[in-house]
Amino acid sequence: MPDNVVVATRWVELFNERDGVEEFLSLLHPEVELQTPGGPRLHGRDQARAWFEKQPENVRSRIVPDRFVGEGDVVVGLGKTEMRLIESGELAHESESAAVFWFRDGTIVRWRPFGSQHAARRAAGLAP
Repeated sequence: MPDNVVVATRWVELFNERDGVEEFLSLLHPEVELQTPGGPRLHGRDQARAWFEKQPENVRSRIVPDRFVGEGDVVVGLGKTEMRLIESGELAHESESAAVFWFRDGTIVRWRPFGSQHAARRAAGLAP
């Protein structure tokens, strides 16, 4: 079974590149639930594919991880999120962020972003 931290790291890389949709989907459990930042909760690989392939209009979101903390079937990614203007590449917004990855059978069964690292650690049941 793949190491959950390795899977979470690769998921972030693919999210940032927006390339390799089949590999991206292979990291997700068939019953995956993704809580998109400020958007809808997605269920299953078909909805995950549509979200992954959707082209942004003005800004592109990028996850900039600092580190990943894993314990059992839970991994917390700690870092920041950047929003860059598509036309110029200029940084439009940057903020602390974190996300929790829950795993089943070596694949991501649930992913949820948080606005703070403390909130993500708490949701994952990890000490601050």
